[in-house]
Amino acid sequence: MKMTRMMLCGAIAAVLGLALVACGTGAPARADGDLVSVGLSGDWHIYDDQEEGGTSFIVMTEIEVDGIPGLHLIGELTEVAQWGYAGFGLDPDEATFENLRNTQSISFMVQGDGQRYAVQFMVSNVRDYGHFWVLFDAPTTATRVSIPMRNFMQPGWAAPVGRLNQDLVTGIQWAPHGDTVRPGAFEMNIWDIRLYVPAGVVAIADPAAAPELDDEAEAVYEY
Repeated sequence: MKMTRMMLCGAIAAVLGLALVACGTGAPARADGDLVSVGLSGDWHIYDDQEEGGTSFIVMTEIEVDGIPGLHLIGELTEVAQWGYAGFGLDPDEATFENLRNTQSISFMVQGDGQRYAVQFMVSNVRDYGHFWVLFDAPTTATRVSIPMRNFMQPGWAAPVGRLNQDLVTGIQWAPHGDTVRPGAFEMNIWDIRLYVPAGVVAIADPAAAPELDDEAEAVYEY
């Protein structure tokens, strides 16, 4: 179990000693139509631009929100390196890889600084870091963000590789985002990250119960 610091354009650096399995309560599966909700498991990592001469940074710590495991992220983006960046992501384990091949949407709870972030699926056939992303806001009140897989697109500057091929997904990442480099501090909590998978192909025996959304503000991103 570990968290690692990585570069988007380079090798893995130090291993920092943190992991999180965000699998919810372990309650019996609940169908949402023909879908059930499952958590993510694997090794979390952080990355920044420091090995490219930058000074951007991010710090990740484990938290709990209402008994559910989550992450607290705090850091700063600078323009010392061109296109300064920092973020975090998950290197999935075998079961999560299998669920990612079949998932139809992803959702997560977020509470942050009101600024804009990106969530992206990394895929092995992208060579220029133009992976499949969706932008979302991190409100100062707890909000569930729900995103259908069909909404993930490559950015306009990327070399297109066609539609997102979920068989080629290698991981998931989150990062602060703006129209240009957004210098300044950022802070966000994220928890209860879930994939929505057809019931007949779930890769773990005891998927977590799907979350109740009635009492929460839900943002569905249709980019």
